[in-house]
Amino acid sequence: MTPVVPPATDLVLDLLTAVDGGRLSVQDLGRAGAILGVGEGQMRVALTRLVQQQKLCKAERGLYGFHSAYQPMAEDVIGWLGRVSWMTPWAGDWVAVVDPRIPTTDRTRLRRHQRALSLRGFRTWRPGFHLRPANLVGRAESLRLQLPQLGLAEGAEVIGVERLDAVQHTEVQALWAIDALRANYRRLIQALVESEPRLDQFAPEAAARESLLLGRAVIAEIMHDPLLPSELIGGGELLELVERMRLYQERGRRIWSHVLGQGAAR
Repeated sequence: MTPVVPPATDLVLDLLTAVDGGRLSVQDLGRAGAILGVGEGQMRVALTRLVQQQKLCKAERGLYGFHSAYQPMAEDVIGWLGRVSWMTPWAGDWVAVVDPRIPTTDRTRLRRHQRALSLRGFRTWRPGFHLRPANLVGRAESLRLQLPQLGLAEGAEVIGVERLDAVQHTEVQALWAIDALRANYRRLIQALVESEPRLDQFAPEAAARESLLLGRAVIAEIMHDPLLPSELIGGGELLELVERMRLYQERGRRIWSHVLGQGAAR
């Protein structure tokens, strides 16, 4: 697995979600960019763009944090570790999002709408009809509150769906590529296992680079995991992946704290 350096805007958001308090100085962001091979000018342009998009704001002079408009999304990313705790025993029923009247001409609105559905593991069964198992805490009631904050378009309805018949169940289950999901868990676990000893062998800045790039790639996969019940997916690879990533992130944060601290002392 060879993670790629993200665009400067994504890098800035990743760095802010990775630090306690969600705030970094321009100097720290510039140094982090240099470690990742992103120039200071690119980082400053990214900061300006993110402020214009109301994703960031100036918390203090020279210090940036998340804008209140972006805070729900930022908190969703920061809380990636707790996602698996949302899963509850599954009784075989479903949650649906019905959106037949969502306009497709507003691409920004449509993209946010689709992102919200993806972040909560929905798959499209029929045009305008998206489903996921009702195995998350609070079921449909909680999703009615969460999805609009994540970008669900106005007019979409969140409803509970009782058991499907056998044919429907088989058809809906096939919406998730179960074998591919489990293979991906194993691939990500192996990437973390292989990276851990390299962090000891690399120079601090190289270790910081690898820990951030691999960590963001794995967390992105966890963020978009559908959190399927064991009755559909079987196995315990997701829980193993999350635990390994938790330990890896803790280590990466120590590395970045050391590297940025050194930079501040120079």
